Amino acid sequence: MNKIWKMLSYQENESIGFLEKLMAERGIKSQEEKEIYLNSDLEYLSDPFLLPGMDKAVKRIEKAVANREKILIYGDYDVDGITSTSLLYRFFDSAYNIKIDYFLPDRIKDGYGLNINSLKEISAKEIDLIITVDCGITAFEEANYLKEIGIDLIITDHHTPSEKLPTAAAVINHHLVQKENYFAEEIAGVGTAFKLAQALSPELVKKMGSELLPIAALGTVADIAPLKDENRILVKNGLKLIEEDKVSGLKILIEELKLDKTKISAGQIGYIIAPPLNAAGRIHDAEEALKLLIGEDKAKLREIAKKLIGINKQRQQQEERIYQAAEKKIKNIDLENEKSIILADSDWHPGIIGIVASRLLEKYNLPVILFAVDQESNTAKGSARSISALNIYQALKYCQSELLNFGGHKAAAGLSIKVDKINKFKNVFKEYLLKNLETEDFLKSKKVDINLDLARVNKEFIQNLEKFRPFGIANPAPKFLFRNLKCNRCYQMGKENKHLKIYLENGIQAVAFNLGDQMEEISASNVDLIAQPEINRWRGQENIQLKVDDYRSQNDTSTALVFEENNYLFYDCRNTEDKRGTLKSLLSKKWLGKGAVYVNHKKENRYFTQNCPEHYFFGNQFELQADFSHLIFYSLPFSWEHFYEILQKFKNNMEAGFVKIILVFSESDIKYNTKLIEHLKQKEIAANNENELDFKGSVRYNKLSRRMENFMVFKDLIFKENLFDLIANVSNFKEDKNES
Repeated sequence: MNKIWKMLSYQENESIGFLEKLMAERGIKSQEEKEIYLNSDLEYLSDPFLLPGMDKAVKRIEKAVANREKILIYGDYDVDGITSTSLLYRFFDSAYNIKIDYFLPDRIKDGYGLNINSLKEISAKEIDLIITVDCGITAFEEANYLKEIGIDLIITDHHTPSEKLPTAAAVINHHLVQKENYFAEEIAGVGTAFKLAQALSPELVKKMGSELLPIAALGTVADIAPLKDENRILVKNGLKLIEEDKVSGLKILIEELKLDKTKISAGQIGYIIAPPLNAAGRIHDAEEALKLLIGEDKAKLREIAKKLIGINKQRQQQEERIYQAAEKKIKNIDLENEKSIILADSDWHPGIIGIVASRLLEKYNLPVILFAVDQESNTAKGSARSISALNIYQALKYCQSELLNFGGHKAAAGLSIKVDKINKFKNVFKEYLLKNLETEDFLKSKKVDINLDLARVNKEFIQNLEKFRPFGIANPAPKFLFRNLKCNRCYQMGKENKHLKIYLENGIQAVAFNLGDQMEEISASNVDLIAQPEINRWRGQENIQLKVDDYRSQNDTSTALVFEENNYLFYDCRNTEDKRGTLKSLLSKKWLGKGAVYVNHKKENRYFTQNCPEHYFFGNQFELQADFSHLIFYSLPFSWEHFYEILQKFKNNMEAGFVKIILVFSESDIKYNTKLIEHLKQKEIAANNENELDFKGSVRYNKLSRRMENFMVFKDLIFKENLFDLIANVSNFKEDKNES
């Protein structure tokens, strides 16, 4: 097993509505939560004054406006920083009829966030108040400098704060909210700027919705903020309002990218619209992107849009060059031992390594940190991207003694370091991984919302799924498991034959991006697919299509379905063609640790004990110790009591955490167990020198008969496709037993 498909839910009763099931998986259960999720009205936005420091910020800004003080927005060079700056720039223009100053740092010259040299230049402009957006939460030295020279500072940021806060007139950051279930607890920098505008003039923000919300949506999606709660409302409404063309530069950029403004999706923002804006800050000048979002001269805006698209093409070329260079370096790394990819090169552009890190993360499913080395200063700037099991910010915090500085989120971070410290940093980072992650955390994992019969896929079903848009982090497009599908025809398509077109049963087609090299395997046998049903529109025609996320052939033992609930993880490896080969393969994997394996065949038990001595194989007599990582049922137990006894002993001897159970038995085990029980019955008859009819009244015979009846009930449940039912029975078994 090299990969797992984690089931979130399993559907047996087709009359139950999918919308309810899918919303429940996203934690949306009450009627009010469902109403907010499906309608996403702006009235559900949270009170901006729930953010600590907001009242102080509003008073200080109102004072500055009343006294005609000079105000400057200090932003960042990525799309979140650019949109945050443009949102407040537009708001101040409309609210107070003033053109505020702004400053976007240069990625190479200034680096991320506030810096003393830039502040010295700003102070020469006689600025009275600086408002940061998307930065500043750890700018202690810079905040003290501003206090010394008499410039007030308001910090609005969404990055993780330290234990203490910088000295400022006000600090606005959602991490500081103490309220449980805070609705805006994961807003981006632009969302924080939006909350400030809301606090200053809620009525004007409503009036400016067509102008501000598309910008808020753009920054939120580009910063990969979770699309739930407040973020979802901002993005859903912002996407709708794009077509009203209140942001001229955005309208023109969409035209130049040849997109339909009436059908802009979060995916198009992330992959098509945001990259040209991001490219400006990565390899050129972020102010070009800002001018696009605050300007009104259409001729100049079109010129800027074309320029940004051209810069993005240059960025793509540089990205590919860095990616190929990184791949060459990776060939010399023992990835299984290192647990991460940490690379440095003086030829790499610091504005592009983050994108390359994301690509490498996708391919290798390991934490990735790439450093662009500056030989003159003997320092390096890094970009980090993380697997789901690792909070990269906390990992870097553990390594902070080796770093110059760092900041970021759970999934991504930026950092800087002295070049001669990189090797020591690698060792400390690896130390953190070994302490906090299990080997199994590095397995590639795909989440599956629910299983689905292909016959149920129709246009009405797909239209219902549209209610879940916009899709993104924390609100992904629902993914369904389609089992045992026959591929009628399959062909490669696209540039370099990278993609596949698949013709399935019922006339339904599927498209599999980046799986072109898997054509033979997909065509050779029936397959299970993780896919998203959609309507494909092409040249006026509409066809139902599955967008394939992953696949496995029917006999593939390298991918297991995993059912997780109530602290149990059940791995479904049942009914493989080669049961012995499957177990040998599992036991050879380093992620498995030490397995406790139930094998009730004496011959098989001897074979595995001899060939896999590092694991423990047991029959009906056994002792289970605390050092086992997984409980594996190679053989089929004889009853619920038998199954539960084994599982409970394993659970009682393990440390706290998930109980991990792998099921490998097959239906041939049913025949074996049945024969064994029958053999015991006949043996008992023979031992008492009685014929079967006379013996049927004996206690021993009736006990064996009940054992057979119990086994028949048990085997029906344990071979169900829905292992959530098995987990429910396991969870309730002790309670039920006590009651009886």
